[in-house]
Amino acid sequence: MPRYSDQLINEVISENDIVDYVSQFVRLKSNGRDYVGLCPFHKEKSPSFHVSRDKQVFHCFGCGAGGGLMQFVMRIEGLDFTEALKLLADRAGIVLPEEGDIRDDKKYRQKQRIFEINKIAARFFYDVLTKTDEGKVGLSYLYKRGITPKTIISYGLGYAPQSYDALLGAMRKKGYSDNELADAGVIVKHDSKVYDRFNGRVMFPIIDLRGNVLGFGGRIISDSPLPSGKKPAKYLNTSNTPVFDKGRNLFSLNLAKKSNERRMILCEGYMDVISVYQAGIPNIVATLGTAFTENQAKLLSKYCDEILLCYDSDDAGKAATRRAIEIINSIGAKARVIEMKDAKDPDEYIRTNGAQMFKNLMDEAPSSSEYLIKNARKNFNLDSEDGKIGYVSKAVESLVNIRDSIEVDAYIKKIAKESEISVDAIYAEYKKKVAVQKTYNNAPIRKVPAPAPTQIKKPAATRLEAAELRLLGLCLSDKKICRKVSNEIPAEEYMTDILQKIAAWIYEKWEQDEQPDAGTLINTMPPEEAETASQILCIDDQYDSKENAAEQLILSIKKDKIELLLAGETNPAKIAELIKMRDKLGRK
Repeated sequence: MPRYSDQLINEVISENDIVDYVSQFVRLKSNGRDYVGLCPFHKEKSPSFHVSRDKQVFHCFGCGAGGGLMQFVMRIEGLDFTEALKLLADRAGIVLPEEGDIRDDKKYRQKQRIFEINKIAARFFYDVLTKTDEGKVGLSYLYKRGITPKTIISYGLGYAPQSYDALLGAMRKKGYSDNELADAGVIVKHDSKVYDRFNGRVMFPIIDLRGNVLGFGGRIISDSPLPSGKKPAKYLNTSNTPVFDKGRNLFSLNLAKKSNERRMILCEGYMDVISVYQAGIPNIVATLGTAFTENQAKLLSKYCDEILLCYDSDDAGKAATRRAIEIINSIGAKARVIEMKDAKDPDEYIRTNGAQMFKNLMDEAPSSSEYLIKNARKNFNLDSEDGKIGYVSKAVESLVNIRDSIEVDAYIKKIAKESEISVDAIYAEYKKKVAVQKTYNNAPIRKVPAPAPTQIKKPAATRLEAAELRLLGLCLSDKKICRKVSNEIPAEEYMTDILQKIAAWIYEKWEQDEQPDAGTLINTMPPEEAETASQILCIDDQYDSKENAAEQLILSIKKDKIELLLAGETNPAKIAELIKMRDKLGRK
């Protein structure tokens, strides 16, 4: 049986989406941040089965089944861990080794070698930019664009020398072969010639959520023609490699995720991202020189509730915005559109108007439907009957994927007022388009064998455990809260071994200044532990103040623990001490 590394397991899981997979067995409906449906593991009439795309977990509040994607696959397909991993690897097009130790697997070793090469190349480009005379032209360009030394460090920006073999020579000295360098995409082999892929460019490392350098984007500085006489491309990206797929990754997601914002800005260019980030708005990412893809939409939606589209204000940018809206709607996520006037892109807007004005645009961003309706209005002459009909047909298209009936009703009334066509007629047109969409959405669901009788579990055995579950949910979402909780309630004081283990893991991650990625942990947990962890992740309590809620939960937990101790205590002096502690807490 091959032994798979945590890195390989995480790669397989990250290339699959739990909502997509579960949808083969359960008809899911959007419910706020989560999706809900009838549990496939026990018979029920009211949906208690929750799936979270951003956390990549599921939990049934009826029977207690829960976990990550791995636990769902193992349970629904009747597979063990290795078989489930192979199934998911096949779906993602990832080849797993069949024999021997994973460390001896050729493809695994190739990927590790590419990560090493990219990391060294990134350091090479950074050192050229910051420590050599040749890099001064790159620094000058960045400084003129308003990029500070601190931001250069944050993004690991660099400069590729004009020479066609500077990186090649440096990497050869470190023992890397030309074939390995070509596999990583940092050099080009053409006929008998070998040369650096990037030269005379400011370099932008593309880094994944685990800190691996996947590839690079390079921005030309000089417009001088190439030896062939052709004008160089403004931007050049690493071509697809065994570790890098432009359609599956996003620039700066590693930094945007740390912001803990529930909305993410999506723009087109590296410099746009960096300018906005430097202005104090870290929740921004960009595509990698290609059109926005469904894979990128699914990846981004794992970390936010809304995607704010901020493409260039030219015709091409508007077309890209419309296409991105279609993709975001198709996966059931929400989009808004940041509208910039008198500026081509976010970089220009912030340099002209400042960060606060850009933040105002974010807050005022219309929903994707409102944006599309407004733009449809511009394209039709409402003084003519044909124009009114065309406008209504186009505007109604943007309502099909809205799940909130009140929102749909409001937009239909607005369209009716502007077009002078009756609400009933517009609603009839809307229902026609919805019917067409349902035909597509109601694809057959894979049949699941009748579930074996499942013992119904309570979400928590006691009130005390329920409070601890909610407290850990707050710890998971906020570093400051976690620090306070860990000082008040050490991990070893939680009521069960499972809660103690989860608490220790959350505390340790924040102590290391890392955002706890519970989805990664949960997929390798035993079933019972995964069910408890998934319950923590799927609790969606809404608080006016998380800090106040944490304080109240801490107080409640301490009081309940004292009551438990009192119930079993026989020593009069100890009883008196516990009563004194309880009374003191009661005054808080």
